[in-house]
Amino acid sequence: MTVTGGGRQPRRSPEITPTEAADSSPTLLTALFLIALAGRITPERVGLQALGVEDFRRPTYAILAGGVLIWQLRLVRRGGVRPWPRFLLPFTALIALQLTSALWAPWPARMQQATEDLVLLWLLVVCTAALTAGNPRRAARVLLALMLLAGLAYAVAGLNAGAQLQGRVSAFGGGPNVFVRVVCLAAIAAVTLAVARRRWWLLVPVPVLAVAAVLSGSRGGLVAGVGTVTAFFLFFLRRRRVVVLASTLVVGGAATWLVWQVMGGAIAGLAATRYNAGVLEANGYSARPELLDVAWQLFRDNLIAGAGMDAFNVATGMGYPHNLVAGLAAEAGLLGLGLFAWAVVRWCRDGVAWSTATPEQIGCAVCAVYVLLASMFSGDYYDARFMWIFAVVAVSRPRPSVAGPGRRKAVDQPYARHPGRRATERAWHPAG
Repeated sequence: MTVTGGGRQPRRSPEITPTEAADSSPTLLTALFLIALAGRITPERVGLQALGVEDFRRPTYAILAGGVLIWQLRLVRRGGVRPWPRFLLPFTALIALQLTSALWAPWPARMQQATEDLVLLWLLVVCTAALTAGNPRRAARVLLALMLLAGLAYAVAGLNAGAQLQGRVSAFGGGPNVFVRVVCLAAIAAVTLAVARRRWWLLVPVPVLAVAAVLSGSRGGLVAGVGTVTAFFLFFLRRRRVVVLASTLVVGGAATWLVWQVMGGAIAGLAATRYNAGVLEANGYSARPELLDVAWQLFRDNLIAGAGMDAFNVATGMGYPHNLVAGLAAEAGLLGLGLFAWAVVRWCRDGVAWSTATPEQIGCAVCAVYVLLASMFSGDYYDARFMWIFAVVAVSRPRPSVAGPGRRKAVDQPYARHPGRRATERAWHPAG
């Protein structure tokens, strides 16, 4: 046996057994991620108006669903079907309620668009659950790696294009609020993969992603980022909090100084127009208080079941209140809020056994928390799709399945083959 200098064995990446490889499909996960990242794919966005297709989501989702169905049927034949997260039940009930609210929706609600958004959101989450159940750790790793690559692509494209409307940076026609979500999720992915894989060079892109997030001018996205870091330290970091906090402050301070030396002028100029309290008050907080007032009035007038599908847009012409919970309250009432709360509680209970979770899955949980907080400031139901995607991956656990001929049963032992990874990963496990 060859021994390296110092008597240490060469570091090896965790191996994927043939059984685990068969239980996951990186190709389908990549397709799912790209479809989710693309959002509402219209012909105008991709320059293909001549095709006569109103929304490219329909054919892409149909192809994705067909691929996942065929792959799942192959698992059934081999006896490899695994349980799905139980929080999918309240999520499905919430989608069903929102679809049913079309029965009491006001005229002229955008019934087709709203229905299509909800159905495609449900289909996306179900496909995620199917592709994740067999090997959640590998699925989490694939999604985080894809998010990191996407964030870098967005950051490079946005910084290269420079300031656009209102001096804010964005990329690929998604707008600053979409831009900040992608780059912040990429930063979380970079930190997660660096810790999980002990590849610290993965932290190199984080300062670039942070600069891109600041230059987006998205106040809500940055507030959500601060809230997510706070939630991580309170709920997901089990021990070594002081060490991790001190390291974060030192490294973050050094990176901030370096970034300021390079791009301090651009940041200061944007701060004067987007992050100045006086300017914020003068702009009426981007009309957010007025939108929330309308949502609250709709909720009060229709307390039990809400005002119905797309009622907020009918009342204001603004589409949505830029707050996920306020939108649910206005259009689905107490029933919608109750089902959403049930989904959150069920998700927390599904994730209680964090001792069986991997750092990649904890990273996905942090990503889900970030999108939830960001959804309090911008976006509609479909814009929160990555919250549900990462939430599913975070609480999926490998469990014993019915073994077919010549197939061994899967055992829930995430550290069985790699005991040396315990020390790094234990610090990511929350208390309890």
